[in-house]
Amino acid sequence: MAITLNGTTGISGVDGSATTPALQGTDSNTGINFGSDIVNINTGGTTRATVDSSGRLLIGDTDADNAVSDSDNLVIGAASGDNGMTIVSQSGNYNGSIRFSDGSNSGSDAVRGTIQYYHGQNYMRFLTDGSERMRLHSTGCLSVGTSPASTYWSDSKFYVENTNGNVGVMSHSGSNNNYLLTLRHNRASGGTGATQIIFLASGGTGVGSIQSTGSSTSFNTSSDYRLKENVIAISDGITRLKTLKPSRFNFIADAETTVDGFLAHEVTAVPEAITGTKDQVVTQAMIDSGDATQNSKLNDPIYQEIDQAKLVPLLTAALQEAIAKIETLETKVAALEAG
Repeated sequence: MAITLNGTTGISGVDGSATTPALQGTDSNTGINFGSDIVNINTGGTTRATVDSSGRLLIGDTDADNAVSDSDNLVIGAASGDNGMTIVSQSGNYNGSIRFSDGSNSGSDAVRGTIQYYHGQNYMRFLTDGSERMRLHSTGCLSVGTSPASTYWSDSKFYVENTNGNVGVMSHSGSNNNYLLTLRHNRASGGTGATQIIFLASGGTGVGSIQSTGSSTSFNTSSDYRLKENVIAISDGITRLKTLKPSRFNFIADAETTVDGFLAHEVTAVPEAITGTKDQVVTQAMIDSGDATQNSKLNDPIYQEIDQAKLVPLLTAALQEAIAKIETLETKVAALEAG
């Protein structure tokens, strides 16, 4: 191996190769070799890292073309193929990225996953398959599925949105009695109430809430008089009440427990208390339009549900009518007895 020592160029010699590096120790296939504006680091006759002409450090990936762009600073590739990751330093608002590739050095496969810092607004965003999925904002808010612009998230730490499909699922896979969800509000102390959950309509108007104090919980629905019109008294409470058919039964899933209740399709006196239609099943049209619940199959049953709290106004009206009749009878009996 020829080595030239020159006062102008320094030490120079042959470029070498991975199997016979230009600079080596006692191990003849381990060392450094050179190419056209390239320096390779080799062990065991194989190139493990390369500094290329663009200043990129390629680890486990000697093909400079596998980098996503010339701005990539560090490319870490698999032993074979194009799987790997890239660390990129950028100018402008996007100051840096960590990119993950999946089997190709071009197109969407080149950037299957990305963690990116945006200096302009000081946030981190997380992308998969070329689309942003999650963002950590400078306020500490983690938004999933969207970059929210609404007022509901301005002081929140967690925001999730989904255009199609379910928004969130919590599942406890064990059989022990751990909590699936815990809500704690420091304001709920003594008789002071605190809102644990609020329900909003599409326009942002509150339509219900779950509130608690230091000793109780309230499940609330909107009922302010300013939200209502055409208000009339219930005048047929007893007549409608008599159509209700309270029963005793057990659910098929719990054959050992007998309870009191109603069959949903029989509660015609208060139709707003019932959700669903008798004997309804999933249709192809529902599946095609997205109206069927997730994982629903054609002809699966859609079971009716009941909100028994909505029966209270009718029960109250019927009781008031009955009390009025009783009081009338008591007055007549008292008159007859006074005689």
